[in-house]
Order: sequence, then C-alpha cells, then structure tokens
Amino acid sequence: MLFFSATIPSRFHALVSTARNRAFWENRLNAWRSDGKLVIGQGEGSKSIAAEFKNLGLNNPGARIGVAKLSGSRFDPEGLVAATFLENLKAALPGVQFLAIEKWGADAGPIDEPAMMKSTEEHEVVRRAVAAGENAIEVIRRAARPPARHQGDIWLPTFAAMFAETGEDPTRLSIALDVEANATLGAPTDDPLKEGQIISEEIDATAQGYRAQVNHSIFVGGTKTPGYEYYRAAMATAIKLFHDCVASIVPGKTTCGELVDHYAALVEKSDAEDRSGVVLHSSGIANLSRPRLGPANSRGESDIIIAPGMTFDFKPALRMKRNAVQDVMRENRVVQIGEHVIVTASGVARVGRRELKPLTSVD
Repeated sequence: MLFFSATIPSRFHALVSTARNRAFWENRLNAWRSDGKLVIGQGEGSKSIAAEFKNLGLNNPGARIGVAKLSGSRFDPEGLVAATFLENLKAALPGVQFLAIEKWGADAGPIDEPAMMKSTEEHEVVRRAVAAGENAIEVIRRAARPPARHQGDIWLPTFAAMFAETGEDPTRLSIALDVEANATLGAPTDDPLKEGQIISEEIDATAQGYRAQVNHSIFVGGTKTPGYEYYRAAMATAIKLFHDCVASIVPGKTTCGELVDHYAALVEKSDAEDRSGVVLHSSGIANLSRPRLGPANSRGESDIIIAPGMTFDFKPALRMKRNAVQDVMRENRVVQIGEHVIVTASGVARVGRRELKPLTSVD
C-alpha cells in the first residue's frame, strides 16, 4: 500500500505486511530513502492505513484524501477499491472525505498520466517487450507448417519463446485463424490449421511488468497458394495506412482522436472496411496502458494529446471491399499490421526492426 502525504511535501509512505518484507525493501531502496521522501512502514489492511493517517494528522474533520482507482478505470468503470476496505476507513476517520482522483478524458489523473509519459529507462523495457513480440511473429510463421495441425500447435511454442526471452508470462497471446486477432482471447485452441488460412494475432510480450503489443497477419502457404493475392493486396493496404497515419502525427499537437479519425478517413479512401476496434493501444505497466481507442471505441480518450514519451502500438485491421479485390472465400477476410512506436519531441520512431511486408509460412 502506497500513499502520498500532503503534510510533508513530496513524501510517500509505503506499508508492507510483515517485518520481513519491510527489511527486504528497506535494504534494497536505500538510495530512494536517503532523502526522506520514501518512508517504509509495517502494517496490513485498512486499520494500519487509518492509524498512519492519524499519525500524520490527516484525520481532521473536513480533510480530503484522494483515492487511486476509486473510479474511472478503463476496464473497471466502478473502480478497483474493495468496498469493505473503504467502509472501514470511513468508519475509522468519520470526518474525512475520500475522493476519486482518476479522470476519464484528456486529463488522465495522477496515476494514469505519469504512466502514459514514459522515461528513457521505461522505453528500454518497452523495446525488450517489442523485440520478444517480433521474435514471436517469426516463431508463428515457422510453426504454421506441417506437422502442426491445430492452432495450439502454433500457440504453445510461441508462448514458450516469449517466456524464454523475457522470463515473464506474456500479457496476451491471442492467435486466430481466418478471423479477428482477439477472437481466441489469449488461449490455445484445437481449431484446425489449414493451407490458405490467414493467421492474425495480438502479441503482448511482458518485460519487467511492462506490456507492448505487436501484430502481423501471416498467410499459411506460399505465394502460389489460393488466397495469397487477396492477402497480399490487403496487407499492402494496411501497411501503407500504418506509415501514412504515423507520419501525420505532430508530437505535442495531434490528439489521439485526430489520429484515429485520420485513419478512418484513409481506410474509406482505400476501398476497405475498418475492423480494428482498437487501433491505438498504448504500452505500459500492467493495465496502466492509456490511451486505448479506435474509430468507434473508447472515444472518451480522443482529446488526449500525443506527446513526447508516449509509446503505443498502432495496428490497422481491415477487410478489403469486394468491389476492389476478392478473396477466395465468400467474405473477404481481415488482415492486420501493428507496430510499436515511441513519440519524441522531433517525431515518431518505430521500435521494431522487422520489415513490414506480407509474410508466408512457406519460404
């Protein structure tokens, strides 16, 4: 448990559950504690928090205490604070007001805002996660050939490769055959693997707790396999959209909404249909990965400005219109390209090193 004290400028108090834990963190955080700005104490649950508030003089009637994640979380709109925990605090500190400090919109609040603007050290961790994701793309490409018979035969070696590279479970590995990338919800399945299929995926490797996504649809077979020409044309369109959209960003000026709207307009001009859902997916520690939005998704984050320090996956997903190019199936299939970028003061730079091009499982 970590909280900020307004009575002593820039001082943070962390409570750990046991004396053993306190000794462990005090020994390893000496550099952070040397200036007195980080105080590590021992305690557990709401009673310990209430006692510490009283010691700091924060129990005066009319005092206002901000609570992180009380509301406004991306996937938990009603917050992540335990009801019993909050009720106990209110009972122990009857004159205190507990207020939500997270916001949903251009001002993300004191927790999500710093998570969006990353340091150089955080950028290096994101690069590691992206590198593991790019390696996973190659593992998928090589695994999608005999003797593999099912999606699970691709998923398992890919998961193992991602874990081996970072030493951490991937945040997400969703591999789908002939459908949108997130259709398998990050699980291995027994869906049959067949020549001519299009593999799409959400690859979210994790390094030091930071997630960073990449995407790259892969064609099962070779350039002579039926369906390849549709795949090639659709991927070429998606890749061009990626480059055109990223080139349009002016750091410190372009908003997320403007980028997404520009993308949607370009999709329409490309004789395609957007199937991204989310086209801008930030990276970050755990689920602190705002902004996250698409042409018709999470538009409450549209006014957030794309600023130096931000990192995100921009991942066009589309289906070509039948009057432009026809797939071998009754309905044109979806393809996706997703590449991670870092925003700097001078522009936007790719994190990955792979060539953005159509990929086949047969060389």
